[in-house]
Parts: sequence; C-alpha cells; structure tokens
Amino acid sequence: MGERRILVAAIGVALFFAVGARASAYVLVDLGTLGGTSSFALDVNNSRQVTGNAQLPVGQPSPRLNTFVFSDSGPMAGLGVLAGSNNFSRGYAINDAGVVVGESDNNSSRAFVYRNGLLSGLTRLAGDNDRGVAHDVNNAGVIVGISSNGTVSRPTRWVDSGAGYIASDLGTVAGTATATGRAWSVSQNGVVAGVSTSILGTSQATIWSGSSITGLGSLGDGTRFSQAFAVNSGGVAAGSSSTGQTVGQLLGTTSTTAITRGFAFSSGVMVELAPVNLFTATNNGPTANLHSVANDISESGIIVGNSQRISGSAALATMWIGGEPVNLNTLIDPGLGWVLTSAEGINDAGDIVGFGTFGGSTRAYLLVIPEPSGLGMLIPAGLLLAGRRR
Repeated sequence: MGERRILVAAIGVALFFAVGARASAYVLVDLGTLGGTSSFALDVNNSRQVTGNAQLPVGQPSPRLNTFVFSDSGPMAGLGVLAGSNNFSRGYAINDAGVVVGESDNNSSRAFVYRNGLLSGLTRLAGDNDRGVAHDVNNAGVIVGISSNGTVSRPTRWVDSGAGYIASDLGTVAGTATATGRAWSVSQNGVVAGVSTSILGTSQATIWSGSSITGLGSLGDGTRFSQAFAVNSGGVAAGSSSTGQTVGQLLGTTSTTAITRGFAFSSGVMVELAPVNLFTATNNGPTANLHSVANDISESGIIVGNSQRISGSAALATMWIGGEPVNLNTLIDPGLGWVLTSAEGINDAGDIVGFGTFGGSTRAYLLVIPEPSGLGMLIPAGLLLAGRRR
C-alpha cells in the first residue's frame, strides 16, 4: 500500500509499546452476523473491507453459514452460495478491488470468485467442474488454492485470461505425479506460499517464486510437518510447524499430541514464534500455552495468529512483532466483554480481523489502529522485517 502507510503502521504499533500497551490501543468493531448468532472474519483489505462467513437466521437450511463482505458503507452483506451447493460458503480473502475468493459447499468444496456482483465457480485443473478451494487473491487478480488434476489434489493458480480464469498446476517439491499440495497465499508480487509433499514424503511449507519451488523444512530437525499460511512481497513467510516434541513430553503425561508452533521464514531460516504465556519449567500452570499458529503477515512484517494451551482448545489472539508475542486482548478495552481467540488477517495499515467470544457467541471483529498524529519517534529495533498472507 506504499511506504508511507507501512511506516505509519509500524510507528503506530511502536506507540503501543511506548505508552505501555494501553488497553485501548485498538478500536474494536463488532462486525455482526447475517441474522444468526456467530460469524468469523478471515481477511481485510486496505479499504477495511472484510470477508469470512457468518450464520444465517434460524429457519434457513442447514448449515446456514454464508460468505460475507463487511465495509464502512453498510452492514454485513451475504454473498450466498454457488448454484447447486448446500447452504455453506466461506470467503477466505478479499483484495483491494473487493474481489472475494473462497469455497462453497462443505460436503464437496467448490472454489469460487466473487467480482462485479457475481459469484462464479473456478474450474479445477482437470475436468469440467469447480471442485476445489480458492484461498487467496492479490491485487493483480491472481488466485491461488487447491484443486484436482483428476487423480490427486494439487496446489493451483488461477489467472484471468480475459475470457475466464485458467487453472495451472504449481507443482510440488517432490516433483512426482502423485505428490499433493495446497497454495494458501499469494503476495502482491506473485510469490506463492503453501504446503506440498517434500522429497522426504512429508507435507512441508513451500514457496513458489517464478519457476522455483522451495521447501522450507520444519522446526525441530527439519523433517516434520509444516505449512506456510502467508507470504509478503519481501518473501517472508509465516505458518505453523511441528517441533518434534509432544504434549506428554512437556507435561509429563502419556499424551502423544504433537507440539505445533508458529514460524517466520526469511533468508533460508525458520524462526519459532512462541505463544503468549509460554509453558516452561518455571511457568507451568494450567493456563500456560504450548501451541501457537501464525495466520498472516503484513508487508511490514507484523504477524498475527493465536496461542493455545492444547491444539483445538480455547485460544488467545496473538500478534508477533520482531518475534515477540503480544496478547491482543491486552490492547483492547477490557470493559467491552470480548475475548479475542484468533487473529486471521492483517492489512498494510495494521488493522486486524479475526473472531472471538462475545455474549456467549463466536463473533467476527475488526481491530482498527488509529494513525498517530506525530511521527517524531524512533522505531524499535527489529520492528520492520523485510516483509504478507492472503
């Protein structure tokens, strides 16, 4: 969005720490629902348009979750579903032109693109149907996700030819016909991030840049499962990886649940992103967290995601600046009654979307970062990484 907005976002976050991370550092916007009780925000563009999905009123056919777009001009608007789908759709990403991509039908996922007021299916790699999922779209209109080539599911890129979108196979690190993968993110300059089968036969985080396919390995010994959910124009990727440890090893129990941690990958190095309130030998109470996941990264390198005690349990929305975790709940007014459980997307200005609990329901939120009135301050060292998801 330009160097000035990136600088403003970085300085704005620096201000949070300069004033001691005041509880009201962010303004929280409740995005509402489509008439039901729950909603989930997954991405935000630079005009603060948000997409995700939300519940329809009781009485609608199950499962009642539809893609929405929220903007300052009015309340949440539902986009419906593709013709022939069941009553489910989910918007994964929205670009600055308001183009939304996602999936329709949760029995057999169908990739869609919404533009110019129309919801259309994206034809898969092979065959005449739109089976697949579209996960991201950049401002050039390039879409990435997953679809079938008739045999296996492959990481897919869709490009508008003028007469419609053409699907192409991104390939995999393993390079074999039976290897699988998924593209989660595309940067503004066309770098793609996701997951594919490695030469070890393990699904691992992958970067596609130009004609090159690069496996990122994993945390721990480098052989574990990992996937990249986001990448920015500087090629900095963020995602989640197994560490090689188990919950049982840390807690002294028989649990074999793998420990997963968020990561940032840059210049060939994968760095672990610890959860807030990290479990250690000396901080081992019942609320100490074992897991983290990084969902998105801004152009300035700010990463958002969540921290959890046990994977799948109650979580805390988390932001990482220079690798240090911050509980986003400490940056909102505690009197609002919200618990932010996951941060899913961040734009160039530092605005964040996700979902949390409010009034006993799961609700979508937008956190707005006010632009500082003065820029006469130093940016903390390490704040600006050369570094976006979705």
